[in-house]
Amino acid sequence: MQAVNAQQLVIGLKFCIAWAAAFLLLTAEIATAQTVLRVAAPAWASLSQPEKDTIQKSYLVESVGLTSFGTVIDNQGVNESTSGTNGGAALGQALANASYVDTAIRGGNYSAKTQLGAILLGGLLGSTIDSKGTQRFHQRYAVKLGDGSIQYFDEVNSDPFRHPVGVCVTVPNVAISPDQQLCSQTVADLRVKLLGQPSLAVPTLTIAAPDLNQTNSGGTPSHAGPVVSDSTELVNCKLNSLAPVRTTAEKCSLINGRSVQ
Repeated sequence: MQAVNAQQLVIGLKFCIAWAAAFLLLTAEIATAQTVLRVAAPAWASLSQPEKDTIQKSYLVESVGLTSFGTVIDNQGVNESTSGTNGGAALGQALANASYVDTAIRGGNYSAKTQLGAILLGGLLGSTIDSKGTQRFHQRYAVKLGDGSIQYFDEVNSDPFRHPVGVCVTVPNVAISPDQQLCSQTVADLRVKLLGQPSLAVPTLTIAAPDLNQTNSGGTPSHAGPVVSDSTELVNCKLNSLAPVRTTAEKCSLINGRSVQ
């Protein structure tokens, strides 16, 4: 009876192991076949359902809300690092040295090597009460979120470098977004990038100048506006009672003169 139960237990264990292996294999195939795609929630919501279905065949889509990402518009940093202390080691050395000298004088068996060893041992014991230096930098970021609001986020770490202004980050951890287009992503961007649709080109408006040599039905030239006389044409210009002078029509008009024959 015990042999039968043991055999059934072995069969059950083999079945569980086989099922677990098949599940892990299937999960690995799904994970390798599709990659995670982070898209802005408004752009994703503007797609039609057939468009969403097409994209989800190739990607695992994560819709990111407007308050989960933004653009850095300002940053400030403060160095809050502290230096280490060595007072404990110095005090330990001094105490060990004084103690050895007193003992050596009373006993009459002074040794320079022993004194040096006492000083080193005292410094080692005293250093246990010293504190190590710390690298601490406090960064404050002003981030303009996807919904247009501006919020401040604080970050403290040991790295003195901070994110530059203009980069797209995820909040509240203020990490650089792998896709920098997330902060300015539109539904048109998704269609061009993921669906292969061409971007809409802005039409160019061309205005043609009128043809002044075009004739109307009567055979005379047709003009779009008034005919302006040539400003270099010479005329006899007379001003009041003065004698006429030879000048251009433009200058005659400027002095309020009149053209005479």
